[in-house]
Amino acid sequence: MKLIHFSEIKKIDKEIVLGIGKFDGVHSGHKKILSIVLAEAKKEGRVAGIITFRKFPVEFLLCSWKEKLSLLKETGIELCVWCDFDDISHLSPEKFLETLLEAGAKTIVVGYNFRFGKGRKGDVKLLRKQSKERDFSLIVVPSYKKNGEIVSASKIRKMIKNGDIEKANKLLGRYFSVSGKVVKGKGIGKKMGFPTANLALENNICIGQGVYAGWVEHKRKIYKSAIVIGKSPTFNNDVNKFEVFIIDYEGKKTLYNKKIRFFLYKKLRNQIKFQYLEVLKKQIEKDIREIKIMLQKIPAPEL
Repeated sequence: MKLIHFSEIKKIDKEIVLGIGKFDGVHSGHKKILSIVLAEAKKEGRVAGIITFRKFPVEFLLCSWKEKLSLLKETGIELCVWCDFDDISHLSPEKFLETLLEAGAKTIVVGYNFRFGKGRKGDVKLLRKQSKERDFSLIVVPSYKKNGEIVSASKIRKMIKNGDIEKANKLLGRYFSVSGKVVKGKGIGKKMGFPTANLALENNICIGQGVYAGWVEHKRKIYKSAIVIGKSPTFNNDVNKFEVFIIDYEGKKTLYNKKIRFFLYKKLRNQIKFQYLEVLKKQIEKDIREIKIMLQKIPAPEL
C-alpha cells in the first residue's frame, strides 16, 4: 500500500476510486466501505484508494496509526492519502473536493453520514450536487448493522469505556487490542505469587475498570492472560493501572521496557476491595482457572 501525504496528492497521475473517512479502528462498517472501493476499482480498472486522518479530535483512538495502516493494507487498499486534521480543517468543502478531483478521483465512496470541509459544512447532499456538475461518480454507503445494531466508532468507544468488550469486539469484527511498554510497578503481585506486567499504554485509551480475560502477544507468541484495569482498591491505590498476568509464561528474562500487545475478550468481574490478602489470592486463583477454561473454547487472535 502506497502512502502519500495530502500535500502531495496532486502528484498522483492515475484515476482513483477514493473512499473518504476517519476509519478509526477499521471496524466492520468501515470494511463494508472499503470492499465497495475495491470492487469499484477492479470493475473500472482504477486504483483503490482512501483518504484518512492520522490524528483528529476524539477522546481516544481505537487503534494506533501503525495498526490502522496494517489493517487497511490487509483489506487490499493500494493507496492511502493521509493527513492530520489540522492540515486540512481550514479548507472549504469546495476546495477540498476540487483537490481530490484534480488528483484523479473519478469515483468517491463515503458513508451515509459523511461531513467534510471547514466547519463540517460539506455533506452528502453537496457531494450529490457536485457529482452532477463536475462529472464524477458518487457512492453513498448506507449504515451498516451487526446483530441489528448500527456500527460506529463512537459507539464502540462508549462500549470500551463501559467495559462491554464482548459487544465492542463484535462491532469491530476482531478482538480489541492495545499495546504498551512494560514499566516497573510495586511488585505486589510478585510477592503474592502472581507477577504482573505493568503497562504504560501507547494511546490514552479509557477502558472500563475490572478484571478481563484476554491474551498477550510477546515475541510472536500468544499467551492466555488475566488483565486488570483500574485502581487497586485492596491497597487503597488511587492510580489507574493496566496490569497483565501472563498465564503459563515461562520466560525467565524480565519484560521491563519491552513492548507487548494485549487483546481483550471479556470482562470477568469488577474490582473488589478485599479485607484480607489471602481472600484476594484465592479470588485471583479462581479468576485464572476461569480464564483458562473460557479461552480454551474460542480461537486465539491471529498474528
